[in-house]
Amino acid sequence: MVALSGLPTDTQPRRRTPPLATMKTKTLVLCAALALCAPACKFLAQQLVDYSERWSSGLPKSKGSLAGGLQNGDWVFYYESGKPRAKGQYVSDRQIGPWTYYYENEVVERTGSFDEKGLRTGEWSLQYQDQTPQARGSYIADFEDGPWQFFGKDGSLERAGQFDAGKLSGPWTYYWPGGKLKAEGLCFRGQRIGAWRVVDERGQERMQDFGGKAGVQIVRETWANGKPRRAGVLFNGAPTGRWTSYHENGAMRFCCSWSGTAASGVFEARDTAGNVLAQGVLAGGAFAPGSVAVGGGQSRALAGPVPTVAATNPWTAQDELAKLAPETAVGTFLAEAGAPVAPEAIAAKITETTTPPPPPAAETAAVVQAIDDGQTRAPAPMQPDLSVKQRQEMKDYVTEYTDGPKPGGGSFMDKYRVDAAKPRTLKDGELSQWYGKPLPFTSMKGVDGKDIDLTQFHGKKQVMVVVLRGFLGEVCAYCVAQTKALSQQKDKLAELGVEVLVIYPGAKENEESFEQAYKMTFNEGGPPYRVFYDPNLELVTKLGIEGDLASPSTLIVDLNGNIQFFYKGEHRADRPAAKKLLEIIEGMKK
Repeated sequence: MVALSGLPTDTQPRRRTPPLATMKTKTLVLCAALALCAPACKFLAQQLVDYSERWSSGLPKSKGSLAGGLQNGDWVFYYESGKPRAKGQYVSDRQIGPWTYYYENEVVERTGSFDEKGLRTGEWSLQYQDQTPQARGSYIADFEDGPWQFFGKDGSLERAGQFDAGKLSGPWTYYWPGGKLKAEGLCFRGQRIGAWRVVDERGQERMQDFGGKAGVQIVRETWANGKPRRAGVLFNGAPTGRWTSYHENGAMRFCCSWSGTAASGVFEARDTAGNVLAQGVLAGGAFAPGSVAVGGGQSRALAGPVPTVAATNPWTAQDELAKLAPETAVGTFLAEAGAPVAPEAIAAKITETTTPPPPPAAETAAVVQAIDDGQTRAPAPMQPDLSVKQRQEMKDYVTEYTDGPKPGGGSFMDKYRVDAAKPRTLKDGELSQWYGKPLPFTSMKGVDGKDIDLTQFHGKKQVMVVVLRGFLGEVCAYCVAQTKALSQQKDKLAELGVEVLVIYPGAKENEESFEQAYKMTFNEGGPPYRVFYDPNLELVTKLGIEGDLASPSTLIVDLNGNIQFFYKGEHRADRPAAKKLLEIIEGMKK
């Protein structure tokens, strides 16, 4: 555990001896003598400073190091109670390497690592406050990939399956509390396809056909004993998404992602008893760093190209597999999984079978709806805080979002603009094709638990709908600054009869994390406007502004409920100034 004592009582950086001071004198002399080394020496000698903050109670809030004003090295963040909230390392304001998050009772909430871009990578595990497992699986570049398991609060397995770049792919199984089967079938690009077995709470079992898509064929290959041997999807005749092969006893044999003839993503190879033989990531026909072979209670790294092995039929028997090196076993499994598919293994649509199943019953529909209403992906970790630099620059952000860019340029938005030499005007971002049309939705989900019916404002108030970029574990600095700028104009907007509603888009499973981050970010009392969460970007998709979460946008709706102004941001920081919006609203009243 990290020591919690000895923190400075102020928030001022304190110098500490840089690592360069320990170098030998001859190294410094040599560095000074080289004509081109001055910038390098300056970089190496950059002062590291201790940095800490405290809550108003005096208890620690954060502790770490800054280099050039950016967070670097080990950092620890604390709850208001003084208990640790998160700890790990930063490199130039990016979370890098292993991180651990805690509940306030000091139980570990989740652990995992971030790559050099600050994206989740490798294996992550989550647990409930009583230390019951919640979820475990792997990430590649911030997206779930490969096998994942999710558990209920009673510790029982709730659902298990595989992801391909954050989308459900391959076989998935859902369970009732206590372990009884709820549903099982195949997914492709995030959607159920083909025949699914669905069991209601009374144990009534039915089949439901979720159909297919153009070019998609479902493969269900079996052993002679009827147990599954291989399952996956062909898209335009080529294996696509997650594929899984099984031993003759029904235990999983191998899984990975396919794109045509190329295998990739998280892989896992197991023996008939379910023991892991090898696991890691495949990339370009080779084992990616972090791949390991497991045997005899020990593991070793796997590296280099995956051995090329010719496919055999029948598949390699278990006693022969036991003689193979893990690298060769993976190559063997790959050859089996990628072998041509026999026509009889391609599943027919359920409606084409000679004995059609009973039509979907209300109980079946209820089970499917319950699955849809639940979480799909693992919730994102709430980021510890806005960076020190962002908080120091917040005043400038708020000023620009209030008054607009200063004459002569120099906007902080320049670093995002496609052409920084050509400032973007409001006209450039207007979506005039929406003018005169009603909003494509009439209700929104409030973070306070209360939904809102937008028709209540018809004939009474104009409405300003502010769509922020969205939530993926953190409340972005620009969203905070824009909200603060609008709050400064609250009285003027009220005089003009304008109701301001703020929308935060994000994944359904991140709603709880968003509520925590939202409360912590606005711990000054919260924004004066109601905030609404848009789960799975449903509202922004209807507005056509989805993408990397959402393009920050601002809409003004008249008394009749029709859109009179619609600005779509060019990038994450592009938002109209509050005073310019006031001018537009005042112009509408003339």
